[in-house]
Amino acid sequence: MNYSDEILENKAFNFFKQLMYNIVLAICIILVVCLVLVYGFKFRPYEVLSNSMAPEFVAGDMIVVKAQKEYVEGDILKFDNAGLPVTHRLLDIREVDGVTYYLCHGDSVSDLTQEDVKQMSWEEVLDDGTIQRVRLESIEGKVVASLKNWGSYFNFVSEHKLLIIAIIVSIWCVSATAQNEIEMKKSRRLLDK
Repeated sequence: MNYSDEILENKAFNFFKQLMYNIVLAICIILVVCLVLVYGFKFRPYEVLSNSMAPEFVAGDMIVVKAQKEYVEGDILKFDNAGLPVTHRLLDIREVDGVTYYLCHGDSVSDLTQEDVKQMSWEEVLDDGTIQRVRLESIEGKVVASLKNWGSYFNFVSEHKLLIIAIIVSIWCVSATAQNEIEMKKSRRLLDK
C-alpha cells in the first residue's frame, strides 16, 4: 500500500469514526433530554392508537401529555377508560351526586359539538355511547405537544431498549477496534522503515 492509499484510508476511517461518535453523542443527548422532560417536568409521551381525534391526531402519532391542576373545556385529555388509553376532547364538566365528571368525545366519532353536549340532560349523556364520562383520577393529563407519525418509533424504542443499547455499543466497539487496528498498522509501518 502506498502513502496516498494510506492517507485515503485514514480520511475514510476518520470520517466514519467522527460520524459514529456524533450519532452516539446525539442519541445520548436525546435520551438525557427525554429523561429530564419525563421525570423532571412530568411530561409523558404516548402513541395515539386510533383515529378518533382525526384530523388533529391519527393512529401512529405521538402525543406528549402533562398533568394539570385543572382542566378546561376544549382541552384534549389522555385518560384510561376500562384499562384502554383514550385521547379525547373535553366538552363539558358536570357535577352529579357530588362527583365531578369530565365529558369527553373524539372529534371524529360523531357530529356532536360542545354546545350539543352542554344542552344534553344527564340521562341523554348516559344514553349516548360516544360520550366518555371521566373522573379526575382517570385523567393522566392534557396534550401539550404532538409529533406526526412518531408514535410507532417511540413504541419501538421503548419496547426494544436493550436492542437499541446493544446496537449503539456494538457500533462504538467496532469503531474503536477499527481505530486501534489502523493505529497499530501505522506503528508497524513506522517501525519497518
